[in-house]
Amino acid sequence: MTEYAFPAQLLEELHAHWRSQQPSASSTLPDDPALLRLLETCYHASLRTAELRATRCVLAYVSTDTLAKKSLLRFEHPAILTASELVRLAPVTELHRTLIGCHHFDGTLKIWGLFEHGHAWLGETVDSISGTPVREEDLPHDCLTITIEAPGALSVARGGREVVRLREGKIIAPHEHPLRQKNEPLGAFFETLVDGLRESAPDGGNPHTFTEEWERLVDVSKMAIAGILERIRSERHGGSIVISASPLNETLAYRTYTVVGHAALADDILSHCWALRSLQEASKLPADHSSELERYRAEAAVRQTSRHLIQGVNRVSLLAAIDGAVLLDGKLRIEGFGVRFPVLLPPGTTIFDALAGVEYPCDEWGLRHQSVFSVCQQCEEAVGFVVSQDGSVKAVKSVKGRLHFWDGILD
Repeated sequence: MTEYAFPAQLLEELHAHWRSQQPSASSTLPDDPALLRLLETCYHASLRTAELRATRCVLAYVSTDTLAKKSLLRFEHPAILTASELVRLAPVTELHRTLIGCHHFDGTLKIWGLFEHGHAWLGETVDSISGTPVREEDLPHDCLTITIEAPGALSVARGGREVVRLREGKIIAPHEHPLRQKNEPLGAFFETLVDGLRESAPDGGNPHTFTEEWERLVDVSKMAIAGILERIRSERHGGSIVISASPLNETLAYRTYTVVGHAALADDILSHCWALRSLQEASKLPADHSSELERYRAEAAVRQTSRHLIQGVNRVSLLAAIDGAVLLDGKLRIEGFGVRFPVLLPPGTTIFDALAGVEYPCDEWGLRHQSVFSVCQQCEEAVGFVVSQDGSVKAVKSVKGRLHFWDGILD
């Protein structure tokens, strides 16, 4: 049995999971030697740095003939695909927006240039967390993409849908995100959180208004939280976020900096959901001049609300840079930052790995982790997220008096 997985094993799993998805005329993968070359090149690039910067980028195996020309930054002379070229180009790309394009030229894999995915070259900061609609013609539905996430960590996708992942020497098949598993502790907490956002809407959470919006509201809220954690991780300083549906007194949470009446993140999420709904409705209008104008206005509103949402996400993530946690209430309002949780864990306290099914002593982790463990143990209506300096991200929650954690929450 192979103790650690490498690109060769990833190739086998990729074939199995690729075939399990809905087939289409354009779903043919490159042949095995070329596919292995793509995976190995990305893997070795992931292990290298440029001026101490980790290599993070997305490689797309796609022909320029299938892409919108206005989104291309095409090289006059395609470069042979090597790990060195990926390391060199990675800093000029934006993860989830700018792809490095490659394809076969005279039988050789070459990089033909860069490709701006989604709403490209607009001068607006539109990120993957925004939920901004992507035109189908921008990225072929069955396009093979390989994301270099971290040293030795690759994610392979078919279009925008993940197929298989390699992380820490293990192959990870796609799975439902813990925040979306309604019958599990994190999913149930997250539903309560979304209910709180819905009730905070100006119309009081009118059921008719929000029934059709439920999945979108869940998606945008989850992506906002994931965006906060991803930004903390990218800064490499670590940090923690605690969301508590019930108030935490000073005994449980000492706030170095208390924030009053700040609801910006919740407002940004709701505003963006409403803008997306308006755009969806405008897209159904009959094709005429007035409808085209309405769609233009709706798209502009989506861009504006996505920009505001990104600013809100950045704001929360920046607060995590100071020692202590960022504390949010059940409606994602900022209550304070630099928050310390002074109640210590009793000696011998353990925590259960909900994904691996293994119990660990809490003292295996440092003070940042134990601080979040302690407040979650004291308050079952709280969920903590801990981002380590090494980039690992955990969710923590107490379930019936027993501490649980979910590792790789961004995976």
